[in-house]
Amino acid sequence: MTAYSAVLMNPVNKKIIYSKNSRAKLAPASTIKIMTAIVAVKNSSLDKNVRISAYAASMPPSKIHVKEGEVYKIEDLLKAVLLNSGNDASVALAEGVAGSEKKFVDMMNETAKKIGAGDTRFKTPNGLPAKGQYSTARDLALIMKEATRYKAIMDIMGLKTAEIKELNSGRTIKLRNHNKSLWKDNHYTMLGKTGYTINARHCFAGYIEYSNKKKAVVVILKSRKMWTDLERLALKGRKRK
Repeated sequence: MTAYSAVLMNPVNKKIIYSKNSRAKLAPASTIKIMTAIVAVKNSSLDKNVRISAYAASMPPSKIHVKEGEVYKIEDLLKAVLLNSGNDASVALAEGVAGSEKKFVDMMNETAKKIGAGDTRFKTPNGLPAKGQYSTARDLALIMKEATRYKAIMDIMGLKTAEIKELNSGRTIKLRNHNKSLWKDNHYTMLGKTGYTINARHCFAGYIEYSNKKKAVVVILKSRKMWTDLERLALKGRKRK
């Protein structure tokens, strides 16, 4: 296991199947976007229109290169966030739902507290490095478990590719899911969100459904070999009694 922190959890009873430094406060990178999706789905209609601000369009990569003044539906911005990890789409989503990035982040932190993720502090809706922003593998497992309650989020996470459309010009943007496990022929399906920054290293928070009907929530933080670590944890989840 190359990840500094990891957790494998039974989503039904929250029993921990495997744990390694699961309460260490670390940079969560783009796994934050799972909470961004939860807050958006809970507080807005999927077909609401959002106009892109100059601030949202200015975000650094990963981004989908939305442009100031363009208009997209919430559902399409969610796809950009969860598949392509669009930092620009994340801020646009936050502004569209809450009116400002700050108000949206406050909603993220409030939601985290309500679900028991007390060792988490969000500063951004996209996971870009920010002073005082952190989470833990345990908290992210609780956040991922919460995400499974929303069919729209899980359906989007299950897409390998998608195409979204700007509502005024008709400009289309093709998306491809960063979750490489969707293309592998495994005895399980693993939905989730990747993340990476230089400080956070490789991160992942996801939900596994096995062919034998078992389920697990998996999180790894600060990994050097993310997909190898995830495969090992997925095997532990499948073999458990």
